[in-house]
Amino acid sequence: MISQLDRLFDDYDRGRISRRGLMAALVPLVAATPAKAADTLTVKSVNHVSLNVTDIDKSREFYQGLFGAPVVSKQSNGINIAMGAVSFLGLYKMGPSQPAIHHVCFGLQETVENAGGFLEKHSVKPQIRDRDGVKELYFRDPDNIMIQLQEQSYRG
Repeated sequence: MISQLDRLFDDYDRGRISRRGLMAALVPLVAATPAKAADTLTVKSVNHVSLNVTDIDKSREFYQGLFGAPVVSKQSNGINIAMGAVSFLGLYKMGPSQPAIHHVCFGLQETVENAGGFLEKHSVKPQIRDRDGVKELYFRDPDNIMIQLQEQSYRG
């Protein structure tokens, strides 16, 4: 679309089309441009994926051996290791269940509080918990898969 606009303005500047012709040509271009949905959350990244593992130390050694991934934070039942500049992989022992992906977290432009309000407006019931002064937002999708939403800078 930018090249079409440049061409139209160039034609106008060179006197090839009138102001009325320029306006007539601009209307369909602008009308055809898809707009961002006004009522959506803005996902900036996949912040992290948390795995339910059988042995945290064995999993840490495996991922650090493959990717040189340093531990960025620890919790009582697991650790988070860096995966790039802003993402991390959570390795947790979450009870007797089988190894699996526990949840996925998306990094947002919005705050947790704003995201929670947005979800409630869309009939989704978020759970916001405070962990050591950090608000964490969770909800379940239609297939009961846990999704977490956090500010993009969240590091566990």
